[in-house]
Order: sequence, then C-alpha cells, then structure tokens
Amino acid sequence: MTAAPLVPEIRIDERAPAADVRAFFERDRLLAAYALADLDPENVDTARWWVARRGGDVVAAALLVEVLPFRPCFAMGEAEALAEVFRVVRKPRLVVSFPPHGRIAVEQAYRLERADVMQRMTVDRDRFVPRADHPLTRLGPEHQADLVELYGEASRAHFTAERLAREIYFAVYDGGRIAAAAGTHVRSRQAGVAAVGNVLTRLAYRGRGMATAVTSAVTAAALAEHRDVVLNVRRDNAAATRVYERLGYRTHATFIEGPAVRRAPWERITNIWRRQ
Repeated sequence: MTAAPLVPEIRIDERAPAADVRAFFERDRLLAAYALADLDPENVDTARWWVARRGGDVVAAALLVEVLPFRPCFAMGEAEALAEVFRVVRKPRLVVSFPPHGRIAVEQAYRLERADVMQRMTVDRDRFVPRADHPLTRLGPEHQADLVELYGEASRAHFTAERLAREIYFAVYDGGRIAAAAGTHVRSRQAGVAAVGNVLTRLAYRGRGMATAVTSAVTAAALAEHRDVVLNVRRDNAAATRVYERLGYRTHATFIEGPAVRRAPWERITNIWRRQ
C-alpha cells in the first residue's frame, strides 16, 4: 500500500502582482466584474488584495476597495482557501460579496449582520432588447444637483463631477425634475465589462416603464463600449428581475452580500468548534 500524495498547503500572498489577481478573476469575469474594474490602472492604487496559492496555482482571491467608507470586499475561489484569506484580512468591518459555497469559510472570521441572496444578471449585444418609451437625457457633471436631489443629500459625496464625467447616467425628466434615473457603478474598458445600478424611480412615477427606459439607455450606451454589461438584483425582487429580463438580461450566478463584522478571537475559536 502506498500513501496518498500530500496536498500542498495553502499560502497567502499579500503582494501578488495585479496581473495574477486579474487572471484569476477572469476565470469568472462576469461574477468578478466589479473587482476587475477596480484593478484598472486608474483605480488599482485604491484597492488591496489577498491571494491564496496552493503550490504554484491561485485558488482564491479577495479584493478590498479601501478608499470607500463601506469597505466593499469581493472574494471567490475554493472554500478552504477563502477561510485562510479571511483569517488574515483583519478589517473590523466590510461589505463582503462571495459565492454561496464560501459562506461557512467567510463566517469563520466574520459575522454577517445581514446576508442578502443576490443575482448577478448579464447581457451582451446579441441578447439586448432595447426599450425607449420615454424621452431620455444623458447626464453629465452639470446635472449633479438634480441627481443629489433624487437620491438624497447623502449621495453628494458619490456623485462627484469626476464620476459623472466618467460613468454613464440617463434620466427621464418631468417639469425640470428627474422622475427616474439609472447609471453605471463602475466600468472597465480593459476587462470589457460595465456594471449598471442606481436604478430609481420616484414613487409617483412608478408603473409607467421609466425604470425600464433608463436601464435600457444605460445598457445600450455601455454595450457600445463594453462587451458585457452586468447588474445586481436581490433574488426575491421579482418585479425588478422581470424588468431586466425584458431587456435581455439573464441570471449568471447567485452570490451572498452583506455587511460583516470581524469576530473577536474567542468568538472565532468557538465558531470553528461549533462547525466541526
């Protein structure tokens, strides 16, 4: 009888080249779309990442955007490797996103305050079905005040002139006021992906197809410059899912997302014990 070969141990690399992280995330580029955009040259200085290697192979990675106050962190890879990654992240609070199979691994180090089950939906030029049932306005830096009035004063820090010049936003106006709007969260020409979000219609205007119209306009403009467009929607939000499906979006994957708090050392020990 011969002994089974030893499986190489997992090693955490906190100084991996950005190219290694990008190559790993490209294995599921639609799920990792936001992280790929954060690795673009103009954004890479604002991100930090951890890579798990087994032998010479990358088997998991996590990317954190440190400059944003809510600390978004995306991770994917083997469950055992994800557990090792989050053991060394050591940030007190995160908003973490990861595939469902990684939940036990993440929760060894972090307690999820809320765990939303999300769908990553995608569309490309072949599937896209445009719908433009309302007059639309492409927004720019000069529309900053109108967007802040729609989304609330807390959004002022987000809707900077620089962001509005860089991202894609469309709106339906009524009487000089935005009735509905949508835009891109991030986009990457290098990766060929754009992420649609911030879809909002004022209560008085709902049910008129405005959300469909602005989402369609943003999607069309994004597909003119990017190969794939993605968006996130809660799995239980059937109404929004139907809107996106009418535009040609299809569900690519399910993932977990939510605010998370670093477990105290004693809590991590007892949490591991309970799962044995």
